[in-house]
Amino acid sequence: MFVEWVSQGKVKIEEFREAFTALDDFTVNLQDTLEELLKRSEIEDKDEWRYWWMLLAQRNSAKLCEELRKYGFSLRKTTEVYERIYDREKKKPRGLAYRILELTRLGKRDEVFFSLLNIFQGVEIKPDLARVFNPVYSDDLFRVFIYSFLSGLLGPKKNSSEEVEQ
Repeated sequence: MFVEWVSQGKVKIEEFREAFTALDDFTVNLQDTLEELLKRSEIEDKDEWRYWWMLLAQRNSAKLCEELRKYGFSLRKTTEVYERIYDREKKKPRGLAYRILELTRLGKRDEVFFSLLNIFQGVEIKPDLARVFNPVYSDDLFRVFIYSFLSGLLGPKKNSSEEVEQ
């Protein structure tokens, strides 16, 4: 039906955006559901279920990286979080930012998590950032996720078209 509407030119960009967002949400929820299923020891065909979970996790990881980058950028507006990691006067990240980068490079998830909790004191952490610490993700993917988040938080200023996406 949606394909018919597109071919007839009857679909609007807002409708497409909504459908795409629903699809993204569905794939993340499906990944979470499969993850819960894999925690059960009594399931049959566990290797095949794991295959499907891995396929979804790989597809969803690119989206998660982008969401983490956007989240980091949005935190620049939350002065309390941004001020704890970036020195506006010196125009450079504080020591804690470099510590997080090094701990991430070394794959020390617990210490990275503790450091981020320190930065987020009194501020809610989005589930996307918490998801990064799930042990099912490889150390390499964990690094990519944290670096994506930090690139949004500490990286160069976005251009105006990226800011509109928020």
